[in-house]
Amino acid sequence: MSKKKLFKRGQMEIMGLMIIVILVVMGVLFALKFVILKPPTPIKQHYMTTQMVSNFGIALLHSTTDDCRGTDLSELMIDCANWKEVGGSITCGNGRNSCDYVKDTLGFILNETLEIWRVKYYFKAGNSPLAQDQIFNFSSQHTSCSEGVPGEAEQFFLPTDRGLLTFKLFICD
Repeated sequence: MSKKKLFKRGQMEIMGLMIIVILVVMGVLFALKFVILKPPTPIKQHYMTTQMVSNFGIALLHSTTDDCRGTDLSELMIDCANWKEVGGSITCGNGRNSCDYVKDTLGFILNETLEIWRVKYYFKAGNSPLAQDQIFNFSSQHTSCSEGVPGEAEQFFLPTDRGLLTFKLFICD
């Protein structure tokens, strides 16, 4: 064969390989779009939300503090509930009492997690279900989330001298 025919044959083979590569890349892109990037099924979404509420609440309760001699947030919340008229009996860093410290810390944690993740939520804690008796009350800043909307809730109970401190975290769908 002549050199020119071999050169053209090589060009045709390279063009064929390029077409195959392009088809494979397009196939992978379609697989990504329809298989990997599809929204989660309602059951999976429900499970994820349930687990997030439960795990987040447990993590909050067992979080320790640097400014309050390593005291758990749950202990500080109990102290605040027992002594809410005076703001708590435990004094933390910068002279803050337990109620102020828990309020600031919870606000910081919620802003640095659920707010950044754009999760709609509300959080409340108190010895009574009445709104005016809630010691801590937080809700998402970017959208409203209330008890009337669908979502997942988790309640935790902490014993205090004034009865049970109910801590409720609700994440809206």
